Amino acid sequence: MSSRRMLGITAFTLVFIVVVICAIAALSRTGGSSIEIELPEPRDAATGGDAGEERHGLRLVEVTADNVREVIASLERPSAYSRDIMVESFWDGGNSVHNFSVSAMAGATALRTSSGGAEKNIIVTSSRVYVWYTGDEAAFSPEAGGGSADEYQMIPTYEDVLALPRSAIIDAGYTNGGGEIYVQYTSGTLGYVTLCRVSARLGLLISSEIYDGETLIYRMTAGDCRVGEPDPRLFRLPDGENALDA
Repeated sequence: MSSRRMLGITAFTLVFIVVVICAIAALSRTGGSSIEIELPEPRDAATGGDAGEERHGLRLVEVTADNVREVIASLERPSAYSRDIMVESFWDGGNSVHNFSVSAMAGATALRTSSGGAEKNIIVTSSRVYVWYTGDEAAFSPEAGGGSADEYQMIPTYEDVLALPRSAIIDAGYTNGGGEIYVQYTSGTLGYVTLCRVSARLGLLISSEIYDGETLIYRMTAGDCRVGEPDPRLFRLPDGENALDA
């Protein structure tokens, strides 16, 4: 084989390799065009498209503004887990930071946060909310009948995202190779724009940002999630009673 022909083949091979690398890089940035999600029931024209390609009992679904609520609703969140989250608020000339240690079990969530040098404890169950500062002899129960653990964590609630009208959703899709689903929407009379990212594997909120125009006014970020039952002692009240038994 002539050296000229060999040089031509080598050049073609190099070009082919470069094209493949570029394609892989682009795919990594966008996450491809679909992810494997098991939807609760087949989608139709009324809910935004066909059922998608079947694979191993799952359907390959492209996440869009039309179906993102249905996709998020199909995700299963772990009943027991622990993680840390940071919530930041921004305003002209200042900001605040709240760090939460979150421990969740079926029917109860224990939160710990430090503010001004004092450690605040909050336990939210299906029947009651308990609040106290470390060192207190008794817990205060501001709300009987249960509450929203998401509210006490100062994060957007799962239910609020699912209840969004289609007209409020600006954009949706996924990033990180399909590992995260995002939804961008407007809310409230002031028209703030919220961007939420949800773990496709865990169904938990990973991060959230709220903008007033182009100005960031709120940000939430979550650390690694540790799936499994947390220490039951984290649900113990100041009087020694366990909130899980109350």
